[in-house]
Amino acid sequence: MTRWTKDEIAMEILNLYGSGEPITQASVARRQPALLRAAYRHFGSWRTALTFAGIPCDEARATRAWTREKIIARIRELRDHGADLSWRSVRTRTDPLLAAAAVRAAHFGSWRAAIEAAGLAYDDVCRRRAWDEESVLAGLRALAARGGALSSGAARAASSALHAAAVRRFGSWERALEAAGLGAARIRRGRPRREAPD
Repeated sequence: MTRWTKDEIAMEILNLYGSGEPITQASVARRQPALLRAAYRHFGSWRTALTFAGIPCDEARATRAWTREKIIARIRELRDHGADLSWRSVRTRTDPLLAAAAVRAAHFGSWRAAIEAAGLAYDDVCRRRAWDEESVLAGLRALAARGGALSSGAARAASSALHAAAVRRFGSWERALEAAGLGAARIRRGRPRREAPD
């Protein structure tokens, strides 16, 4: 009997999803009952296992059939939005489903091959990317353009590489935003104002 870990369950779910197979509870119960039992044992429900794997429950009902063309289009879309395309980030945060589909032998076999097929230089998206001031400013503007929260904490969660580069290049997150024309007033917009004590 195979002993599953939470990470192994998540990877198997992502592999199924990436191959275009349905991942509804009923479908998995028919095709991979051991996976479903392990998910219940570790997570308590199939829904919680999907969430852990980074798959919204509505996506499970409408499984996306990945093709090479769709993978390339999604990579370019993420690039256009200034997303961190390093393998670690895509696999764990940016789009785990894309990562699982891209590395399947039937598609590209590796993240490097998928990145290069999308017309990008792999060295430009690797984790240790050398950010210059212009690329930091472009990343900040892209984050703002797609409606991303501009507070330091939210930006760190969205793209830790961009956040770290901004602080390193400009001395602070706020100075980087100012340099990009995205002032501090915009960050705080919508926060309730504190009343002064009487």
